[in-house]
Amino acid sequence: MIILGAVLGSIAPFLHIFYPKTAVEVLELNKRYDEGKISKQEYLVDKKKLKEKYQVFGFTNKRRFLFAIGLPIALFCCSFILIYISKYINDRNARWATISSGLLFQFTSIYFIIWTLWAYTYEEKDFSRSAYYTVIIFSSILMTLTIFQFQKSLSSYNAKIRELISFIAGTRQQFFVNIEKHESEKEIEIQKKKFDQEMYNTFEKIVD
Repeated sequence: MIILGAVLGSIAPFLHIFYPKTAVEVLELNKRYDEGKISKQEYLVDKKKLKEKYQVFGFTNKRRFLFAIGLPIALFCCSFILIYISKYINDRNARWATISSGLLFQFTSIYFIIWTLWAYTYEEKDFSRSAYYTVIIFSSILMTLTIFQFQKSLSSYNAKIRELISFIAGTRQQFFVNIEKHESEKEIEIQKKKFDQEMYNTFEKIVD
């Protein structure tokens, strides 16, 4: 399901290219009118019929409809992928931040999917200002909580890194105290270089 969602989300914004900008019948009607084969009255009547024939949820044709709904569908699929990925994140704060991001994308996508399917059929072709203000406030609050969770996760990782470095430094000191009691100076130097190299390699992994 995740793979299907990812594929659908990837191609949804581009599906409109499979439909012409203007229907063949409309082009033929325009051509007949330009050539003077039909009167203006006949032209207007036929044009109204064709408009009703090709209209989809208030849009003049399928191409415009798919163009409008393509990105919201992609965002909707992306939200599910984020929520699915969160299952494999061990850190609690990072997991909740990922879920919050997914829910935010999901909420925004559903809003515009509803806008495409419903609001555009109205004469105003849009929702009210109060609806937009409500969405803006809700999204801002959810995004603030998401950023807060990410910051907590980052602080947690930094604390773990500091703890790891402290552990390595303490282990190094204890390690060489034991060596110096039993090994020669040459062997001690070799062990020091070996341990330092391993410690630097560990630091590089942490930084990456």
